[in-house]
Amino acid sequence: MFGSMEMMELLQQSNNVIEYHYGIVPTVLLPLAFLSTGISILATYVAGFFGIKLKAEGPRKLLELLLRPKLLISAMFLNVLIYAGFHFYAHVKNGPVPLVVQSTLSKTFATPSSKVSLKDGIKVIDINEPVFAKGTIVEGKLYVGTTSGNLLKIELKRGSIEKRFYVGKFVSPTPVFFDGYLYFGEGLHQSHHMGVYKFDLKEFSVATKFETQGHTEIFPVIHNNILYQAAGGDGLYAIDIETMQKKWHFSGGHMDGYVGILENALFVGTGVPVEDNDKVRPMAYRLHSETGEIAWQRELPLSTWYGPAISNDHICFPLGEIHVESKLGGISCFSPSGERQSTILIDAPVLSKPIILGDNIIFNDYHGGLYSWKVDGSRENWKIKATSKAHGYSSSVLIDNNIYFVDADGTLKIVNPITGVFLERDLSKILKPGERVYADILKYDEKIYIFGMKGSILELDKSMGSVKN
Repeated sequence: MFGSMEMMELLQQSNNVIEYHYGIVPTVLLPLAFLSTGISILATYVAGFFGIKLKAEGPRKLLELLLRPKLLISAMFLNVLIYAGFHFYAHVKNGPVPLVVQSTLSKTFATPSSKVSLKDGIKVIDINEPVFAKGTIVEGKLYVGTTSGNLLKIELKRGSIEKRFYVGKFVSPTPVFFDGYLYFGEGLHQSHHMGVYKFDLKEFSVATKFETQGHTEIFPVIHNNILYQAAGGDGLYAIDIETMQKKWHFSGGHMDGYVGILENALFVGTGVPVEDNDKVRPMAYRLHSETGEIAWQRELPLSTWYGPAISNDHICFPLGEIHVESKLGGISCFSPSGERQSTILIDAPVLSKPIILGDNIIFNDYHGGLYSWKVDGSRENWKIKATSKAHGYSSSVLIDNNIYFVDADGTLKIVNPITGVFLERDLSKILKPGERVYADILKYDEKIYIFGMKGSILELDKSMGSVKN
């Protein structure tokens, strides 16, 4: 779903990131020797006009020494060795953490502590680790991944961290709970050989792991005991939920969004990462859920980095570029049988999940603007302009017939989906200074939860306001 550029932005906001840049190490002594010899010859020539004799043997001898075959070969070998070393380091750094290392360090590391406070009537749980995607609540326990590479178990009433499992990679997606297990992926755009974990909640350990060739930064979708996982440039996997063995694999482009499901059909789209610019086009696919065979494929006008909104009559993909500078985005809708229905264009990328309500579609853009359109693209119903200049990744969610949305600056909006009338609350002073919000809002019972990129988890009463027609 997210590329290297914006993920570095996320990491820099959440941690002190050290960047390493590498390249072929030049044989710097040779050009210096040539330069030194040239300067020496010029100085000797100029000094001759004044009757002064200068010696130029030093630079010449250095040049002769550096031009010896053995030294040249040694320098070339050293360049290759250093270049290969940096590549090996980057490969290991972006690769998977072995299960034995994860298990050992999880037992070795102490469970981190949290702080609980009350600010302006809002409960704040500070876990001091950045959270990019919302967590999952099971029986009053919050399970959430962090950019620091941990899966945390938090007791919500007390706000205390009960357990921590060290994954070792950016736990980017929301964990999915199914039949006693959590299922989740890991990694960023540049990561490789990332896995899908089947995590035993009772033992609080990995039951098994399915490894892909790509990154698994979007949450899996489970349907009829099959887990569907997008893996970036490695395409889409169908995995048996019991054995965690591959049923089929589809390579149709770079897939960072989750699959949408309608009966026995899967719908998934592709984006064009920076390394594939001018090489491929973004596509929308309908696949058979049991075999992965293509029922239809359609080219999209722009990349899609998230999953589609689906109703019985419409399959709608969010559109927008994140690897190139772009101020264009929107929605592209198809019928389940593949007929093009509409394309809605706006002046900002759309990286979030749309919501289809009757004959309307509601979505938010990259900057936090909110829109309602007729799903056939015939007209815009209403629009709420973005108040934030920051890029955001959260999606609008439907809670009790209202649209709830929080932008990157921490402004919460509750919107009537018919009229566009909204209530607004600024939560930036409840969050830590400069803390961004990229996660979707999580609803549980009568509470909603908002997750920040400096470790703040806000618990609010859902009934803080509802918007009437």
